[in-house]
Amino acid sequence: LLMTKWHTIPNFLTLTRLILIVPMGITIIDQNWILTTSIFLIAIITDVLDGYFARSLNQSTVLGGLFDHTTDALFVSTGLACFAMLTLIPQLLPILIILSFAQYALDSKVLDGQKLIASKIGRANGICYYLLLGISIGFQLLGLNSGLFVQGILMLSWVLCVTTIISMLDRAIALWRHLHAPK
Repeated sequence: LLMTKWHTIPNFLTLTRLILIVPMGITIIDQNWILTTSIFLIAIITDVLDGYFARSLNQSTVLGGLFDHTTDALFVSTGLACFAMLTLIPQLLPILIILSFAQYALDSKVLDGQKLIASKIGRANGICYYLLLGISIGFQLLGLNSGLFVQGILMLSWVLCVTTIISMLDRAIALWRHLHAPK
């Protein structure tokens, strides 16, 4: 019965995105921007569709949500780590993304079977990680990889580093208050 819950359209779409992580990283390092763009677009489409199908087919589960969010975190952090290797974004950002996601999963108690609890700033950051990756790929594809464009991506990357740290502090404070609240 447990295995049949994994054989769903949303999980298949998420698995597709998971499988695309390594090829995307390779194409970024190889600077094959047409192929990178194609992979990124497939990832975006599968991310949108997995949520749609999970809700519309009533196939949303805690483990499926964790699988989706973990894949998203791995996808964007891998892509941004590859851009960091090309020295286009700070190396700190992909590390912060992984740490932030780990904190999110742990303090949501998802490992105990509870639903992931998103914060507003965390949700906004998650969207912005995808946007930063997409903008970075798009600029490279269009040859806008110098001057003002590079500085804009770098500035956005540092803003995301700061907002990620703020989000992590906010979650830590909320957890501390919850644990120390009178019972």
